[in-house]
Amino acid sequence: MKKLIFNNPQGVTREELQSDLLLLPLWRQKKALSFRFLIDQVLCTKAYLLLKQALKQEYGIAENPEFDYLGHEKPVLRHHPDIHFNLSHCKSGVLCVVDQQNVGCDIECIEEKLDINLCHFCFSEKEIEDIMAAPSPCEQFTVWWTRKEAYLKLTGIGLVDNLPALFTPDVMERVSFETVVDASHGYVYTICYYKS
Repeated sequence: MKKLIFNNPQGVTREELQSDLLLLPLWRQKKALSFRFLIDQVLCTKAYLLLKQALKQEYGIAENPEFDYLGHEKPVLRHHPDIHFNLSHCKSGVLCVVDQQNVGCDIECIEEKLDINLCHFCFSEKEIEDIMAAPSPCEQFTVWWTRKEAYLKLTGIGLVDNLPALFTPDVMERVSFETVVDASHGYVYTICYYKS
């Protein structure tokens, strides 16, 4: 598994973005520039550039990746369907993962305030207990949130109605999570994959 992270996308200037855009195919340039705000243009651009870098480093693939889409808009590599990837970004970082097996990832900023109503909407009682008992409930909230998002991206099923019941014992037996809390950069990320 190859994992690449770009920190501090908010520090990218408009001039740096213009240079990065030249490295993208035209369709991705148009997608990036379709966003209104600079940060969203940067996130779209950096995610694609990380994927290009990961594919070149891990598989020697130098051409620009092209996407096809499965259900719920899960992207796959058009010319390399045997290589799996996932991208995620937040205002504090951009994450790219490529692997020989299906993979999902999510990166989220650590919020300064815990939304207890959102907790009850998203998490089981056991997960909420874990969040509230943690030294930093906001960090632990983000840990659980990124795990759920990464799992949903792994499966390609999209958001479900009953998020609190998502992690059944059967699910937890079949998947593994790699979760990293990076308080210095203000984010948490999780990579989810099926156990071999």
